[in-house]
Amino acid sequence: MQPAGGRPAPVAGRPLLFRKTMRTASPNLFARLALWALLPLLLALGACDNKTDFQKDIEKKIEAQKPIDDATIQDYLKKNNITDFTRTNSGLYIVWRKKIGSGVRPVRGNNVTTRYVGRIISSGLRFDSSIDNGSTCGCASFAVGGVIEGWNEALTEHMYKGEDVLLLIPSHLAYSYTGSGSTIGPFTPLLFELELLDVKQ
Repeated sequence: MQPAGGRPAPVAGRPLLFRKTMRTASPNLFARLALWALLPLLLALGACDNKTDFQKDIEKKIEAQKPIDDATIQDYLKKNNITDFTRTNSGLYIVWRKKIGSGVRPVRGNNVTTRYVGRIISSGLRFDSSIDNGSTCGCASFAVGGVIEGWNEALTEHMYKGEDVLLLIPSHLAYSYTGSGSTIGPFTPLLFELELLDVKQ
């Protein structure tokens, strides 16, 4: 049913503004509105592409650094006449100073107590040590999985409670391309004297 003048009656529940727009809008207007609606999605996709490119560039740099770090570690071993060592598939080097070979081995999430000294391989600079923290035992406790990957691998795959090792860690298993603070620069391989004193499972 139409009112006088032949114009359609208002539809209940539909705003007049909407109905007016529908009668007068051109196809070009709808195209522009559709583009504006899609703009956040397009920007998000663009950001993803840029992030992916950045990640790919970083991955290339990390891969290019691996043989350089390995040469640095090999040079350290040679200069210090260390011939008895293990190199894992990840590139981590382990020199056992005390090996038990069985017993309690931590898993990720376990709390462990360790005694350690950390140095930069190339310079010998001592940048961290549990024996300087003022504790009676000169040790430090933490959850496995919350430290650099070289430590996580050593503790969960190679070490048992009571063992004492020298870890030579390539940068991709340490602080990688970011470094840490003002002391450890990007792509810096590290050395740790690490003793596993206790495991809380």
